[in-house]
Amino acid sequence: MNKVCVLQLDTKFPRIPGDVACHETFVWKIRVVKIKKAFVNNIVRGIPEDDQFIKFEKEIRKSNEQLIITSCGFTYYWQDRLSQLTQSNIISSSLCCLDLKRKIYRDEEILILTFDEEKLRLLINSNLKKPFKGHILGLRKDHHLYSTIINDIDHLCDNTVQKELNDLLQNFLVGKNIKLLILECTNITPYKKAFRAFFHGEIIDILSLVEETLPGSVNARFL
Repeated sequence: MNKVCVLQLDTKFPRIPGDVACHETFVWKIRVVKIKKAFVNNIVRGIPEDDQFIKFEKEIRKSNEQLIITSCGFTYYWQDRLSQLTQSNIISSSLCCLDLKRKIYRDEEILILTFDEEKLRLLINSNLKKPFKGHILGLRKDHHLYSTIINDIDHLCDNTVQKELNDLLQNFLVGKNIKLLILECTNITPYKKAFRAFFHGEIIDILSLVEETLPGSVNARFL
């Protein structure tokens, strides 16, 4: 029996090594389930469409893996509801670490890197008792990765994505005392190794939480 199940949105854009929905990211065999008609535009919203929840619920009730993960951090909005459906561990997003990390870092020391800043801020603050006043940085609409995701293009240029992400992040960090970087967008995680050349604080992504829950499950080169 597989130990890990990944619930993936209905997309065709590349899931490269280091992405949570890529088999090569893991040491163990994983089961990837594509949720039919769960498109980016339905989920990546300030509040995901509620009728989409039913699709995830159906798959979770059928799953018996030790750990169930979703491929889109915006399902964090449903974290509590999803967890109530099963005895398995549920990780909807790297944002699951936020409550704990806010006890260690001040909000102004935290940066969340995401697909869409405006939508994520709305989603986070609808799910937290205490509004998050820290930094949220979204991709620009002219970025290659943004275009690939929003238009569901089946190919991308890794070098272009890496350069754009490096430039975006480096420029934003100037003059700020950021100590924790949370990568909300699972499509950004394959590029995090290069971030460590210019950011020396803590970096958390969904793979960090997976490895914490199931030690030895993630290929070490992607941690």
